[in-house]
Amino acid sequence: MGPTRPCSSCDQSIPADAAFCPACGAASASPILGDTLLGVSRGSVGTATSYELAPDRLQAALGPSYQLGRLIGRGGYAEVFAVRDLRLKRELALKVLRPDLILTDSLVTRFRREAEAVGALQNTHIVPIYDVGEADGICWLLMPLVQGETLKSVLAREQRLPVAQVQRILLEAAEALQTAHEAGVVHRDIKPENLMIDGKTGRVLLMDFGIAKAMDSSVENSITGTGVVIGTPQYMSPEQAMGKSAPDPRSDQYSLAIVGYQMLTGRVPFMGENVREVIARQLLEEPIPLSRLVANIPAALSSTIHQAMRKEPARRFASMDAFAKSLKGELLTAAEGGVTRRESKFAIPAGRHPWLVALGWIVVLGGLGFASYRAGLFASDPGTVSSPLPESTRVTRPESVRRTVAAPKRQVGGARRVDTPITVGLAPPPPATCEAAVTASNWTVAFARCTEEAASSPLAARRLGMLYAEGHGVERNERLAAMHFTFAADSLDPVAVLEMARRYETGRGVTLDQAKAARKYLLAANLDSTPAIWVIVARRFEEGNGLSQDPKEAVKWYQKAADAGDALAMTRLGAAFEKGRGVKKDEAKSTYWYSEAAKKQEPEAEYQIGMMLLKGKGGFARDERTGLAWLTKAAGHGNAAAKEELAKRGG
Repeated sequence: MGPTRPCSSCDQSIPADAAFCPACGAASASPILGDTLLGVSRGSVGTATSYELAPDRLQAALGPSYQLGRLIGRGGYAEVFAVRDLRLKRELALKVLRPDLILTDSLVTRFRREAEAVGALQNTHIVPIYDVGEADGICWLLMPLVQGETLKSVLAREQRLPVAQVQRILLEAAEALQTAHEAGVVHRDIKPENLMIDGKTGRVLLMDFGIAKAMDSSVENSITGTGVVIGTPQYMSPEQAMGKSAPDPRSDQYSLAIVGYQMLTGRVPFMGENVREVIARQLLEEPIPLSRLVANIPAALSSTIHQAMRKEPARRFASMDAFAKSLKGELLTAAEGGVTRRESKFAIPAGRHPWLVALGWIVVLGGLGFASYRAGLFASDPGTVSSPLPESTRVTRPESVRRTVAAPKRQVGGARRVDTPITVGLAPPPPATCEAAVTASNWTVAFARCTEEAASSPLAARRLGMLYAEGHGVERNERLAAMHFTFAADSLDPVAVLEMARRYETGRGVTLDQAKAARKYLLAANLDSTPAIWVIVARRFEEGNGLSQDPKEAVKWYQKAADAGDALAMTRLGAAFEKGRGVKKDEAKSTYWYSEAAKKQEPEAEYQIGMMLLKGKGGFARDERTGLAWLTKAAGHGNAAAKEELAKRGG
């Protein structure tokens, strides 16, 4: 395999000479200067030398007023260099557009026009443009050199950010976008790497205004002939992903909401193995509710982000000002809230069934290769594993419903007469909820109801996982079963957490991973009061299976389960006191716990008691007859060591 580098958008490892990232679809950061092309031979791509510029050529394009410095950043559209302004004695940032992006005269004109429009924006949260130029086929922008880091870098380090910080970042970004939108400028590429955090003040600064618009003004689709995706799929609005018309300001609102979701949860709401999967999910799926992923999230923050991520632009907020007011919990007018039934190309017409609309989207996505997406995501698992859920969760069909209908009252001979009630057999109405349908074993309705409710109900998500796992109402699919169990587990549904622990342990529907299995078991043990789960966690701590080996932690969980009456835990606790593993040796306590477990007919404990009696240990007087009796009981219960000992003694 040849040299690789990380994608500037999603960090996926890609070939060093790739024109775009096959995972996220973003334009790869093709080197601009020849001396920045590290580890790649100049002849590796036929057109490579057409956009490798010598430093002196770039310096000549800048002119004598600026001194070219080091490379400080690289993105899909451009590379950024440090530059010294020799006249005003200040450090600047030079953003040089990639020459391979079809730099026609009309595009250069649009690029200059957009840059000038952004340069006119006056807001403390927008990185200003000082100058724009073009010479010798090179387009460049001059901006202040901000001492700080991108939000992408912050998230890579912190994963999640505190609620207060998320609110502040969103409010400052919304203020910048409102200023731009009022001036008729739509950003089109809001994502963490385009939000700078000032190192001194912590102030949010938006970058790259207008560049995306300049890049896609001359193409029909968001995906150009050069493989460049205008915007980043994980942050694209549905209308931008479809590329059928110019996105309006509400597209920026959607993308900013995605960034907010990522800051709170540590992940974007729509992920996939390639650009087609991501776009398909942007169009068809709803995000997991923030309330299920973030503890104690303010209602105003959660509801604002989810409304801004509505698929239909008309159902989002009318402006970034309204978005900001909602974030602060202020009341909005109907016009500001953007929730009135205005028509949009994504609105479902009255009377049209949502499934028909979904089918229509699937047809549209066929042009994007959606069939390959479905082939991977919906591939059926041929395994024949039985239901992963505890027996207590199983349901049976109730008796058929009958309803008694009162007979009509009528007058006979001047006296009022009431006829005898007539019992009429009626077909039961379809269950109204996921749980009711599952309880009624009405699997077709259960699948439809649970699918509708899964986005907002952990129980419905778990039930949907069960339906996929057992093939009730839908073709059996272990991968999709695991996905829905994961949604429920993310909301701390104990049964779903335990189910995912078992799946990671066995590799059913997911990649076999004992570390993940152990963490899920540990979480289930903290959520559930089932001693058997505590024993599993104790054994994993004892053996170092997926968890760091910790005998003391193992004893703690064994003790908890033993106190609750678990016989196996009692036996393991007896062994710990006997051998001094994780606890100080104590013969009396060892004998006590072995005895308690033996009373519950635990085979290993019966064997240990028998051996103590035969050897006169553990506080027992030597008693061969009683010892052999205990060994016989243990052997009868399947203990191999007891059988072997009896065989040695001719028993």
